[in-house]
Amino acid sequence: SNIALVYMAAGRADDAMHALEAALAREPTLGVAWLNLASLKLQNDDAVGAEAAAQRALSCGDKRDGNPQAWFNLALALAAQGRATEALSALDRVDAGGAVSDDDAAVSGLRAQLLIALDRRDDARVVLDRALARIDHPVLRIERARLADARHDAAAALADYRAALLSTPDEQTALSDLVFLKKRVADWKGLPELQARFRDGVLALAHIDQASALTPFSFLSDPSTRAEQRIAGKAWSRRFYRPGGEDTHRIASPAPLSEDRLRIGYLSADLHEHATGVLTVGLFEQHDRAAFEVFGYSTGPDDGSALRRRIVEGFDRFLDARRWEAERIADAIRADGIDILVDLKGHTERAPTAVMALRPAPIAVSYLGYPATMGAPFIDYLIGDAIVTPFAHQADYSETLVQLPGSYQITDDRRVIGATPDRNALGLPDEGFVFCCFNNVYKIGPDVFDAWMRILRDVPRSVLWLLTRADDDFTRTDLKREAMARGIDPSRVVFADTRPHAEYLALYRHADLFLDTWPYNAHTTASDALWVGCPVLTTIGDTFAGRVAASLLSAVGMLELIASGHGRYIAMAIEIASDRARSRALRERLQASVRSSSLFDTTLTTRAIEAAYRAMADQYRNGQREPISIT
Repeated sequence: SNIALVYMAAGRADDAMHALEAALAREPTLGVAWLNLASLKLQNDDAVGAEAAAQRALSCGDKRDGNPQAWFNLALALAAQGRATEALSALDRVDAGGAVSDDDAAVSGLRAQLLIALDRRDDARVVLDRALARIDHPVLRIERARLADARHDAAAALADYRAALLSTPDEQTALSDLVFLKKRVADWKGLPELQARFRDGVLALAHIDQASALTPFSFLSDPSTRAEQRIAGKAWSRRFYRPGGEDTHRIASPAPLSEDRLRIGYLSADLHEHATGVLTVGLFEQHDRAAFEVFGYSTGPDDGSALRRRIVEGFDRFLDARRWEAERIADAIRADGIDILVDLKGHTERAPTAVMALRPAPIAVSYLGYPATMGAPFIDYLIGDAIVTPFAHQADYSETLVQLPGSYQITDDRRVIGATPDRNALGLPDEGFVFCCFNNVYKIGPDVFDAWMRILRDVPRSVLWLLTRADDDFTRTDLKREAMARGIDPSRVVFADTRPHAEYLALYRHADLFLDTWPYNAHTTASDALWVGCPVLTTIGDTFAGRVAASLLSAVGMLELIASGHGRYIAMAIEIASDRARSRALRERLQASVRSSSLFDTTLTTRAIEAAYRAMADQYRNGQREPISIT
């Protein structure tokens, strides 16, 4: 048992496991060995094994002190399996038995997480407030900041993140969350320095094969290269599989694929009223059922929307797997005999990456939800196109690249546009050019805003129209303040409220030109604007995320709206706004051709994706994997 502790301290988990098993074979009632085995199994993400070991520790341990550490390990094991109510009961026994360590930060943090999982957010905040009154711990600060963020209290969230980072400068989660929140609310003071720290942290991982809490999704909207994004993705992926276990994610003896109809599984938390759901619903509906059987695995909410109903009905089989642990979902996928499992989330919020890491299907694909490499050994292919993922960029992707013809982005050609709202009711002037950008605010950096303010300065009576929640006074105040700091009347920055999708689409009828962002382009929003007939002006960047709008514009035949650089982007925006005849001609041309373009031909793109799946299956059967180009 003591040798096992030495092995654990040295990071030799397998040796420690063998030592503990040997100890317990000699003395099955050695409670401390069961306790350490539970801890080790938790480290190895074996929640079921950890639960069993913790239960044995409780049955064998010293009853006088209540065995709080065993109860805590049991709570952790139950929490990892999604059994929040049982985990809370175990934590109550921890409190009854005394402290687990020098402070109760771990217990309080876990209790808050479980309460949040049970939608008891007010109770979670009480727990965190009480704990922080006793000890100022960064993990508790981060948990409370996330609660404040969920309540849309940006000021409180920013304060807690800053405090966590101040007390623990190398706290990666606090740094990641703080950077992303500051971008989301346009709080740019001190942001470049924080982004530089984030980037330095990523670069430090280049030659270290270890997990990281530096979120790669946030990195996509920072100045970063494809190679740096791969480093971030790889380190984040490390969180989902055992160090040194890459080989376990390659199938040694290929499992046979279905011979009659390939079974395609789509895994996502966004199969509801979400940008991914909006884009993909037509794909699910239009798959060729003679050649493919289509399964949906949802780990996100059922919002009861009409889109959710369409999505569910679009699958041959649909599984609502909310709050299921990864192993249970993976078992369901294996039981369904899925041949190709398509991850529609990548490294984004609430992503079921742990399911993908378990390799529940012979072929694993990343598509649409994450515009970068996941850097993961358990993903085989990434679907893109010749613009977003040229084969010359293959070295910066851990996945094998697949190129669709035209644009990679599937769209739904049944999207409904609502009634046109009154211009004055939206706060728009009766006259004057309307520049819009309905991207998420985190994509709007100071350099992008600088360019927009230069455009407004040179186009009299023009306005910039942005989109936020109606109650997001924090962000709106920040952006108006930034406009004033650049010499622009803040009244020329106008905000639309978020609204149901059909009503949101109708807003584009009042927009003259969509101004894109960099280094992270408009993706679904660019598609939305083009669908309604609103021209989009963009530049083409070096990363997947910065090349999407160019891909979409190419697919609708509007290449002249892809600027060669940021200076040209500014000049073109001013030229278009200053020439009403040109502006109208662009819009009329787009409206005349958009419905017949390849971008909005859902069936055409679906057939191309199906051809890609067939090519993947052929390569798998032949024991090879190489880039695929669908023509």
